[in-house]
Amino acid sequence: MADEAADRWNVIKDSGDAALIAQFREDFPGSPFDLDALVILAALITQTDTGDAPASGAVTFIEPLSGFGETLERYSLSTLLKTSPVFPPIEGLPEEYWKNKTCSTCHEWTQATLCTQATHYTKDENVHRLNIQHPLGRPFKEALRAWAEGGCL
Repeated sequence: MADEAADRWNVIKDSGDAALIAQFREDFPGSPFDLDALVILAALITQTDTGDAPASGAVTFIEPLSGFGETLERYSLSTLLKTSPVFPPIEGLPEEYWKNKTCSTCHEWTQATLCTQATHYTKDENVHRLNIQHPLGRPFKEALRAWAEGGCL
């Protein structure tokens, strides 16, 4: 598996393709190239053309996400807060407590409060938190990080 990850990483690392890099992270979570892939992905997603407006592919609160895997495509961060978790929020929690519920069942997320949470993922000492399972999956945390790095627009 390590050789396969290294081979794929060597092919895509300089591609400039956020979707390929996001897919790599999904296919090889925790690989030795994971942090490099995250840094490149965040840079690609948060680049701007003018310094004011997000570039195509940048993460905003209300625009559909792109480059974070098929499960998040076509959804915005604001929309995802109204969806049902893919995984239990706490391992072993019976389905009746989380299945077909939304984030608002347990949280009172607003754009501002979600930005505060997302900012935690931008700090080097918190990168390991991306590996902790999230009810909407790791790509959601990666989208939050990219959004925070872009100024939570």
